[in-house]
Amino acid sequence: MDQQLLWIIAGIGAIALIGVLLRMKPGVGPFNLRAIGIVLIATFASLLALRDGGSLTASMGILGAIAGYLFGLKDGSQP
Repeated sequence: MDQQLLWIIAGIGAIALIGVLLRMKPGVGPFNLRAIGIVLIATFASLLALRDGGSLTASMGILGAIAGYLFGLKDGSQP
């Protein structure tokens, strides 16, 4: 059952990513990167949470660092 649930969540993440890619405007802008980042981080976090609870802290820390990079500064200026 766990393996089936992992594949279902991975499929939902893939469908969401395809939906984001189809609806975005041409070109790579900050909004496009953030939208793709949200879908990927949410999918990976869900898969990691289901897969193994023991090593969850390190992997969630890495995903948190990626999310902080994606959503940190808006215009590149220092705070």
